[in-house]
Amino acid sequence: MLAALAHRGPDGEGRFFDRQLGMGMRRLAIVDVAHGHQPYRSESGQVVAIYNGEIYNAPELRAELERRGHRMASGADGEVLVHLYEEYGRECLVHLRGMYALALWDGATQCLLLARDRTGQKPLYLWERGQSLAFASEMKAFFPLEDFRAEIDPRQLPSYLAHRFVPAPQTMVKGVTKLQPGEALCLYPDGRRQRWFYWQPDLFRSVAAELPEQWEAELDALLEETVREHLMADLPVGLFLSGGLDSSLLAALMARHYPGPRVAWSAAFGRAYPGYDESAWAERVGMAFGFTVERVEVEWDIHPDRLAELAFILDEPMADPTVLPLDGLARRAAATHKVVLSGEGADEVFAGYAGYGEIESLERLAWLPAGLRALWGRSALPGAGAARRSLEAVQERYRGVGFTFDPAQQDRLLRAPWRGPDRTAAVAAYWDQARALHPLQAMQGFDVRWFLADDVLLKADRIGMHYHLEVRVPYCDHRVVELALALPPAWRWRAGGGKYLLRRVARRHLPPAVAARRKQGFPTPLARLLSGRLRTVAWDTLTASGALLRQWMDPEEVERWLAQLDLKGPQVSRQIYALLMLELWAQEMAAHRLRIREALPTPLPRRI
Repeated sequence: MLAALAHRGPDGEGRFFDRQLGMGMRRLAIVDVAHGHQPYRSESGQVVAIYNGEIYNAPELRAELERRGHRMASGADGEVLVHLYEEYGRECLVHLRGMYALALWDGATQCLLLARDRTGQKPLYLWERGQSLAFASEMKAFFPLEDFRAEIDPRQLPSYLAHRFVPAPQTMVKGVTKLQPGEALCLYPDGRRQRWFYWQPDLFRSVAAELPEQWEAELDALLEETVREHLMADLPVGLFLSGGLDSSLLAALMARHYPGPRVAWSAAFGRAYPGYDESAWAERVGMAFGFTVERVEVEWDIHPDRLAELAFILDEPMADPTVLPLDGLARRAAATHKVVLSGEGADEVFAGYAGYGEIESLERLAWLPAGLRALWGRSALPGAGAARRSLEAVQERYRGVGFTFDPAQQDRLLRAPWRGPDRTAAVAAYWDQARALHPLQAMQGFDVRWFLADDVLLKADRIGMHYHLEVRVPYCDHRVVELALALPPAWRWRAGGGKYLLRRVARRHLPPAVAARRKQGFPTPLARLLSGRLRTVAWDTLTASGALLRQWMDPEEVERWLAQLDLKGPQVSRQIYALLMLELWAQEMAAHRLRIREALPTPLPRRI
């Protein structure tokens, strides 16, 4: 299992055994490089912990614990975990700020505590069979286990087709679940367990009608503190810089607390893809704040074999095309750095996606009688789709920012046994609760809870750790999330644009032209790629007689979608890409299982 996760920690490993329990970890050394080895142990040896991530408030926790008489063996941030548990028990989790997946063994009570950070920056998977349970940062670690089969669960296909990922706690693999953000599990040897949320975003928080200036000052101070904490490292820290609002604000705040040298990387597609190069803006921001900016042309890294590799690296089927430029960016940055800051999360937290503007556009149709809108929606006239959607409540129509196949398209694509609701039980329960929310709050609530963790942060973790690179995301600090989600909707989206409050803060720090830039997003010319460089691999992979998706999907319907590739716009490209990445992932998982079986020298014991 440790060998399967060697890419996440090339700097060493640690192990711990106690009767029915075994724990191991791989280390990426960033803080106290020489001495911060895991597992961590309390003075008595009764409490043992391993974890992946960073505890950003470790210095203040360390000072408090030492005042209480605890002795630290190293300067590593994670060592505070065992001593904090001694003081507070499982309530220690509420004292942590950072990104982490942790496992803590209490030898006195025989309790194994597993927990995931509040916003889901670090993953934690569970596999159970009979009386055995295994846990790991990636599903790849389960392959060496004798009984693990990596069988695809076709019941999750509607959910994947809708969202382009499978929302937690489910996965596409039978028997494998994952802890949700802010969730913890306590397990005892006799099988007793407790599973609870120690934190969830409060979407129903009522706020006083304060002036925007008060919110602006509070957010400005909090972001500055958060960025300063995220610079904690004994090694150089870099930055992913697009020249957009989010990463540019990080550059400005980083420059105030990081003496340098400051290095940033900006992804770009070449001249063959006009309109997908923001490096000039990145250079402009870099010059303003003392960064050396490396322009990374990423299109040469995008080829059929690399797509298959990425499907396996991601560990779960996930069809976000921005993983393509992120892969090239992370590869270049990892040549010189182990830590980078990135602007992930700002769009979900501060309402930056253009899709959130649908609320405004649909409200403009409200003056039309419902019957007229229904007639319009059944026609072939322009705007028919908007007319139809204006008749639906947000909890009925919204599937998240990554919405790919609508229910009718799913029914055409899937074979009869696998058609069904595209919302898991957890997601359906959320939308029942969200009926009382403003539509923008409801949409953001879904995206913060699932799209952020299971798409945006998933790809940042997998791609970064594949290259031994830790990607830190200050906008996902739980205090920033709490502040942003407490804002009235009018201070999130205003006058046709999102991130209203964040833009006010940005104007304090950035050149006016940068602060006022329209959102472009991570540049990925997916339609051009699928009709050009990746066209053959899409056709050959999805129409092959041995394609695994043929078990669950109608091959003729898949071909009809492929035939639209040159005729339709970006939506069809996203749909084809979702099918392609699912098929490549399934093939890679099946092939990896065979390779692992062949490499094992002797059978492993059944009990773990």
